[in-house]
Amino acid sequence: MKTNLVTSTSLVAAVNDNNLELAKKLIASGADANQTDSYGNSLLIISAANGDSEMVRLLLNSGANIRAVDSSMKGTALHAASYLGYPAVMKVLIEYGIDLNAQGPYNGYSALHDAVVQNNIEGVKLLVDASAQLNTRSKYGDTPLELAMKCRRREIVSILA
Repeated sequence: MKTNLVTSTSLVAAVNDNNLELAKKLIASGADANQTDSYGNSLLIISAANGDSEMVRLLLNSGANIRAVDSSMKGTALHAASYLGYPAVMKVLIEYGIDLNAQGPYNGYSALHDAVVQNNIEGVKLLVDASAQLNTRSKYGDTPLELAMKCRRREIVSILA
């Protein structure tokens, strides 16, 4: 089904506003869950960065590309949720099979690195429990544990050690 401009623009606005009910209606009337905003960010990236786990679930159920990356750092929705501290979003993305170990092309950080940097303890636990690789090295040569030690994240060091 072809999406008209009003429906597309409205869905971007609905996702930006965390308006789940409007997003459901627009998707039901043919709006594409894979469209992007004016910056080139997918709706999945936007909803993950907004911390809206139900919007993330709706978009994934509507065919959103789980491998989409943001327009600036080229990180996944899991990177965004890990960095911004949204464990509920992380849980949904993990449930839907997002690549736990994807690395950003600029810094080589995985979502686990991002969670460490931001002291996202619950996110670190989620990723470890989901079997994220613990020995992935960033472009700076750091594993998540080494990064946690550098950042003096004592509780995270104990989780990763």
